[in-house]
Amino acid sequence: MSDWARGRERWELDRRPADVLLIGSQVAFGSVGMNGVLPLLADARVVTLPTVVLGNLPHYPRVQAQPMLAEWLAGSIRDLDALGVLDEIDSICTGYFASPDQVEAVADALEPLLERRPGLRVLVDPTLGDSDVGLYTDPAVAPALRDRLLPLASGLVPNRFELSLLSGADLQQTDATDAARSLLGPRAEWVVISGGAAAGGSTLMDVVVTRDGSEGFEHPLIPTTVKGTGDAFAGALLAALRRGSSVTDAVDQAAAAVRALLPDVQTMGRCS
Repeated sequence: MSDWARGRERWELDRRPADVLLIGSQVAFGSVGMNGVLPLLADARVVTLPTVVLGNLPHYPRVQAQPMLAEWLAGSIRDLDALGVLDEIDSICTGYFASPDQVEAVADALEPLLERRPGLRVLVDPTLGDSDVGLYTDPAVAPALRDRLLPLASGLVPNRFELSLLSGADLQQTDATDAARSLLGPRAEWVVISGGAAAGGSTLMDVVVTRDGSEGFEHPLIPTTVKGTGDAFAGALLAALRRGSSVTDAVDQAAAAVRALLPDVQTMGRCS
C-alpha cells in the first residue's frame, strides 16, 4: 500500500472502498449530468470528477459555467490511482465533455488502467445533444469520443441524434442497428440506442445492439419537458449491470426506473 493510500485510513471519515468512477457535468441546482446519475447509484460509493461545473441548467436565462482544465482531469485520475481508488472500482461511467482535449486526457489516463485491469466496465454515455435542441457541446467532442473513448468502452448509450453524429450515418437512410454496430470497438459488447420513437409515435423504443443481433424494448411515451432522463437512464442501467443483470434485463429495469420518476407511469412491454 502506498503512503497516499495509508492516508485514507488516517483522514477519511468514509473508509468504504470506491465502487464507481463517474465523469461528467455537475450542476449546483438541477437533475442533469452527474446529479441525474447519482440517485440511481445510491447503493454504491461513487467518486465524481466534473468536466464542467454549472450553477443551474443552461436552459434558464442565466447560468454560470466553468469547464475544468484537461490537465486537472488527467491529474485527478492520476491522484486517484495513487490513492488506490482505481484498483477498487468495478465501473467507470462517462457523460458530458466540454472539449475534445478533456476526452483526450481521460482516454490517456484510462488506457494504462485498462491494460492493468482489462475486465473493468466502462460505460460511455456520449452526451452530445438531442434532436430537439441539437448539439450542446463543442462539435469536436464527437470525433474525439469516437476515436479515443469508444475503443475503451464496454458499452455505449447514445440516443439517435448522438448515434448519427458518432457513426456519420443518416438514420433516415441507414438502419440504426447497423450504425450502432459500427461503433463497437475491441472491448465493446453492446450499444443501447435510447429513447427513439417507435412506429405510430405513441411509444418509445430502446434497442440493444450486439455484434450478433438486436432486441427492442417498447414502452409508453410520457410527454415531458424535463431534462436529465437520459442521465438517469444511464445511471439506472449501470446500477442494474452492477447487480449482475444482463444488458437486456438492465435496459428493462432502467426504463422502468426512469418512468417511475415521471407522472402517469404505465407498464412497459418487450417486443422482439
